[in-house]
Amino acid sequence: MNDPSQLTVLEGFLVGALVSLMAWEGWRAWTSRQWVSLFRPTLILAVILIYYCLLGPLIGLSQGGWFDRGINLRSAMVWAWGGAFVFYLSVLIGFYELPTPSFRRRLIPTIQPELPYRLGSALCWLGLGMFALVSGVRVIALLNPLIAAQLLEDGLGEGGVDVGAFANYFTYAVNFLIPGTALIWVSWILQRRHSTALLLWTLAAAGIYTSLGFRYRLVLLAVPFILLWYITRQRRPKVAIVAFGAAALIAVAGVVGLTRSYGSGLDLTALEGITTEEVVEAGLQESSVFLTTAGVMQVTPDRYPFVGARPMIATLLFPIPRALYPDKQQAEYLTDATAVVYGSKALATGSAILNFAEYYLIAGWPSLIAMSLLLGWLLRCLWNWFLVRYQEPFAQVLYVLSATYLYVVVSRGYLPQVVMLFVFSVAPLFWFYGRLARPVTFASTAAGQPPQAPSSPGHP
Repeated sequence: MNDPSQLTVLEGFLVGALVSLMAWEGWRAWTSRQWVSLFRPTLILAVILIYYCLLGPLIGLSQGGWFDRGINLRSAMVWAWGGAFVFYLSVLIGFYELPTPSFRRRLIPTIQPELPYRLGSALCWLGLGMFALVSGVRVIALLNPLIAAQLLEDGLGEGGVDVGAFANYFTYAVNFLIPGTALIWVSWILQRRHSTALLLWTLAAAGIYTSLGFRYRLVLLAVPFILLWYITRQRRPKVAIVAFGAAALIAVAGVVGLTRSYGSGLDLTALEGITTEEVVEAGLQESSVFLTTAGVMQVTPDRYPFVGARPMIATLLFPIPRALYPDKQQAEYLTDATAVVYGSKALATGSAILNFAEYYLIAGWPSLIAMSLLLGWLLRCLWNWFLVRYQEPFAQVLYVLSATYLYVVVSRGYLPQVVMLFVFSVAPLFWFYGRLARPVTFASTAAGQPPQAPSSPGHP
């Protein structure tokens, strides 16, 4: 390699192939006669991969940014680009080629716009109440990330009720505000009512999530608002607005990354002397996840053995509190792998990998392909389900949250946490839908009956 800031022939091929797959998928959706095609989950997945595997890494490469924690990972980057290409190709194969059910048996024939508001409010109160129970008066400080640290120092840092081994469940419950606010939002779009409740719950969720410092929650909160605005009105999103929204999210991620203190809000004084370029670079710092991904794939299995079924076992055991099962497996199979990459667990602390690296850890390329095919099949099931219900407000919220959750699936290469966060962010809506849905027959086209799916279900 003569110039390490340039792509090698193999890297160029893999990057070009990945871009070609995304362009092909985007072109199919853009040229479709059905507006709903632009909301395909495979396109949302492509956008996420562009951020993690193309935009940040390629900019970093041009600037010599292939060091992470003092370790030169330049030679490993080809592994991550290869993993991203195989992952996305396998997802597309699973999405388009594997047979899936039609999901036409149970639907919500009619729904009043007030129902999403009532359900959304209930979820918000439940989530805030459970979180406040274990956080105590500290939750008041977290509502305002700009002064949270000062309020905590002034006496609002005292914790709440000790619920013992189940404290994590109450902490995760704050994620209920994500589906809750989305339901209130779609209700507002339909009837322009409850504006005050929408504003207060959205500000409360954004404030708490920003104070806690985990940016994925802000993504799951903001992106569904944008997508639902178009889906409920059955319109194609405008490219300029999408680009502006993406740039705004990167800027917000940069500001939060530069100023956050986990659990204590933001310190905006840290922005003094910071340029716009530095904010953008901070917003793209997630490319370090790409480098860790590359390093883990490179050392496996020569320096670190395949982990087999340990991710699945850890996922099954994850809901059990450690106080009840002290010897349960957790993230050791990941932390041990990253320790090999960085030389010690101390240096590897806080590092993370993308999902396809975890799939690779199981048994190499065969497991990466198999898990990616499974994800593609699941996305096709979700898409088929949505196409039959794409005019139902409740189904619109459920689909958008599920598709946006791909951000967590990709960026959090730790299957137990991905599943647990899904339970507290999206799964409640599936339960609600199951309670509201009724058996229907598609033989009738009477008023109030949901419309048939667009032509060529799954390939509009």
